Amino acid sequence: MFDLQKIIKENNIDMTTFKFSDAVSMRMIQIFQESVIFGVDGADLFRQVKLVPDENDPETLVLDPSYVEEVAVMHEKYLKDAQELRAQTF
Repeated sequence: MFDLQKIIKENNIDMTTFKFSDAVSMRMIQIFQESVIFGVDGADLFRQVKLVPDENDPETLVLDPSYVEEVAVMHEKYLKDAQELRAQTF
């Protein structure tokens, strides 16, 4: 687990200088797409996002590995549900 305060102090980071990694930006776009396609509240999906400082660049925020796994499980469920719906309609 990351000790954010320690990372900030050791790297002399200004708390206003964090940036998103490309993966975070892509996930934000994906959340928007999911909210439109599935008709769910995108704000709920955004609140679930977990970010941590990159080990190699502490000023860059990356997706927490546990969150990435949660998203993969959620996407597997979406796919399974879609396949079941398709089977019912044909």
